[in-house]
Amino acid sequence: LLLLMGWAEPRKTAGVSAAFILVNSIAGLAGYWSRSPQLPDRIVLLAGVAVLGGLIGSEFGSRRIGSETLRKLMAAVLVIAGLKMLLTV
Repeated sequence: LLLLMGWAEPRKTAGVSAAFILVNSIAGLAGYWSRSPQLPDRIVLLAGVAVLGGLIGSEFGSRRIGSETLRKLMAAVLVIAGLKMLLTV
């Protein structure tokens, strides 16, 4: 919506979405933890992979990928996410 309405450029939109994903993930983890106070055995591995992916993604998004390519990648991710939502019951 930020991109479609022209309210923000792709880099700022990516930053806003990253913050949203972080808050959403923390809420999901809190919900999971409220049902089962024991965290999964692989939590350290999963957290490490998430941090590594974030570092790699931020490097490419901020320095190595142009705005137009970033816009196309974000569009592809949104299409995939939308299709997943439509096709998953």
